[in-house]
Amino acid sequence: MKILQITFRYIKYLFNSTNKYSLHSPYMYSFSANVIYKRTPKEETGEINNLRSKLYQNNQYITIKDFGEGSAINKNKKRKIKDIAKNSSKNSKYGELLFRLVQFSEPKSMIELGTSFGISTCYLAKGNPKANVKTFEGCPESAKIASDNFKELNISNINIIVGDFKNTLKDNFNLNNKTELIFIDGNHNQNSTIEYFELSLKVSNTKTIIVFDDIHWSSGMEKAWEYIKKSDKITATIDLFFIGIVFLDPKLSKEDFIIRF
Repeated sequence: MKILQITFRYIKYLFNSTNKYSLHSPYMYSFSANVIYKRTPKEETGEINNLRSKLYQNNQYITIKDFGEGSAINKNKKRKIKDIAKNSSKNSKYGELLFRLVQFSEPKSMIELGTSFGISTCYLAKGNPKANVKTFEGCPESAKIASDNFKELNISNINIIVGDFKNTLKDNFNLNNKTELIFIDGNHNQNSTIEYFELSLKVSNTKTIIVFDDIHWSSGMEKAWEYIKKSDKITATIDLFFIGIVFLDPKLSKEDFIIRF
């Protein structure tokens, strides 16, 4: 049933989506050309994709401590690393999109909610090695694997914070330090997503871009996405089905784009 629902939503997305040639905004056209549709050279993210392949073959079990909605595929607490990697990590298409987004926007600081094994975190950190990346993960065993992955790729600009988001976000979101890129990929339900959005606004400025994962994952996530789009703090949004991108720049006109990706 879940797969049928997502398939129906995807068909609806394809019917309503457009491409870069229909974009009249110069900024959005440049964004789509340089971030959405641009190809990433294999040598720039090859190490991350190789790491992903290794995780896909790892038959070890770990115990999952999940504070959010959890997996729609596997509800068992004991899961194989390869199954978690396949079901929770963004594939290379979307990982490389995050990489290009960082290269395009050049954020000095980034926040990620939902580290898992750190694949997406690596794309963010590699996109700008000079930036500081703060990533939050609820499951200690997943966080340990992520930390090992960062060391394996010699990535040193990531700070991973482990624990229940209810505690760690409150303790570590410094309202005096503004963050220019935020990737929200944790606790996929309506209320939590809205809560993370409102918290993100407090550490944002006009240059900040907020990325939401799985905006069509459930009816609750779709309601959260609609709430976000209606916020008077938001100027433009882009719906790429599996992720949504939010802009706070007041120079952009208020518009919601659905772009085929």
